[in-house]
Amino acid sequence: MMKKILSFLSLVLIFSCQTNPVISRVPAKQTAEQMEKQEFEMLMKQDSIHKHQTAAESLDVLLNENPDDRRVSLIINNNSNCNIIVRFAGEKFYNLPIYRHSKNFIVVEKGTYSLGANLCNARYSATKTFDDSSTMTLTENQ
Repeated sequence: MMKKILSFLSLVLIFSCQTNPVISRVPAKQTAEQMEKQEFEMLMKQDSIHKHQTAAESLDVLLNENPDDRRVSLIINNNSNCNIIVRFAGEKFYNLPIYRHSKNFIVVEKGTYSLGANLCNARYSATKTFDDSSTMTLTENQ
């Protein structure tokens, strides 16, 4: 009788230790294009929240040109067929989203920046020094 009980307990332990297979979906990796699209949407939401403050600051910099002011106002025209993010990398970092065939503005600290953007899968990069407020136009190659 004791052997039967031990055999039964052994079987119970063996079968209770088996695990059922768990099927789970591994999320597909996002492409760089998909990640940039999501980032663009997030930046546009933030941009729309702060638009009045940024507009007031930009106008203040433009109208009250003061050589001692460490800021400049930049207007960037996007003449491409794609939404873009213009990335400024220097002592400070800025990301400016711009809808296709539109423009946006930003106030940045004076200085030299590496600029980068993806214009409809064509890479734009340049190094620019901003000492005065200015306007830039980005156009995709046709």
